[in-house]
Amino acid sequence: MKYLSLFLLIFLQTCSSPEREEPNITRLLIESYKVECQGFILQECYLVKEGDAIPEGEWTYFYEDIVSFEYTPGFRYTIEVVKTERNPLPQDVGRYQYSFLSLIAKEAVD
Repeated sequence: MKYLSLFLLIFLQTCSSPEREEPNITRLLIESYKVECQGFILQECYLVKEGDAIPEGEWTYFYEDIVSFEYTPGFRYTIEVVKTERNPLPQDVGRYQYSFLSLIAKEAVD
């Protein structure tokens, strides 16, 4: 019985609960209009600057949808999103899924 208790004690100390990953939160600046772009199919894409590219970086095509984000043309948005790696990665989609977290700024653009 002593050995069983010792074994259980050592076993339980070496087992650790899975660590929770911190959410990957990033900021996006979204241009006031969408552009035609070619991904898997011809579609409309956001023009965005992400993270450190705000405000000085180049606008890039953003092919993904942003879950729960309500976009209205004519407004430039600064938002925070949760960026989650897709696993397994479905065919013909981006590596990450983006989910709306919060609105930082919304400005009308003429």
